[in-house]
Amino acid sequence: MKIYLLPAPNRLQPGSQKFEYPSGNPDYGVEQDYLEYIVKSSLLTQSPDEADWHYLPVFWTRWHLNHDYAKSGVDELQSEVSRVLIEPKKTFTICQYDDGPLINLGSAVVFLSSRKTSAGKDIPLLRNVLKLPFIKPRKRYLASFVGRLGTDPVRKEMANILSRNKDVFIEDGDKGQKFFVTRTLQSYTALCPRGYGGSSFRFFEAMQLGVVPLLIGDIDTRPFKKFIDWDEISLYVDNPDKLSSVLNRLNRKQLQTMGSKARAVYLEHLEYGKWPAYVIKELGLIK
Repeated sequence: MKIYLLPAPNRLQPGSQKFEYPSGNPDYGVEQDYLEYIVKSSLLTQSPDEADWHYLPVFWTRWHLNHDYAKSGVDELQSEVSRVLIEPKKTFTICQYDDGPLINLGSAVVFLSSRKTSAGKDIPLLRNVLKLPFIKPRKRYLASFVGRLGTDPVRKEMANILSRNKDVFIEDGDKGQKFFVTRTLQSYTALCPRGYGGSSFRFFEAMQLGVVPLLIGDIDTRPFKKFIDWDEISLYVDNPDKLSSVLNRLNRKQLQTMGSKARAVYLEHLEYGKWPAYVIKELGLIK
């Protein structure tokens, strides 16, 4: 496969964003990671006609955050991108921003970290690398959640349904990375309800930590399903009402095995610098 790197002007690749997003995360994400991957690869061609795909390297998240969550700058972005596009039907782009690019890209393929609808192809929602403590805490909970409950109704519904389950720990709010890591490691399962977008940072953070992630949301945003057997390393429910019955069936010994496999899959296939190879595989299925 050959890929042509569309000549996006520098202003479409802002060097930074005005504030941390999400909180405590370095200003680096999948949009920058994919561009770095492609530039270092042997896939690039200088000929747009010979290329199987054209890659549109816009830093969508930085652009929209720098324009007050897309309250301005959308028309300018549309104009700039329209000048760069050659053949939308053979174009793809990488976007972490929950609402997507927010402009008309025609028939271009959009890979999304946290899609909100059925449109788009899933990729991981990644943030900073978590460090495992030298001594891991002992397991105390069947499942846990540490984070903000107000970002989507499914989170509050989850908390209400599980409020009387003494095997489940739920904490509303940002308690810092150390608290999050400790509570997650003390759990066999990490509850990962969708937020404003359809995915969850903690899903992939749990994988880093060797804890089974349980995605809760109306759409299954686990990426690269053709290549990764998610049922071996994760859980998914489309409605919080199903949580109690799912949790009651879980086997702790089996969960520990699944968690170890989840960490191995993350380190081998999904961390920064590695997940982009699966985008190439996905593009190969389209052609």
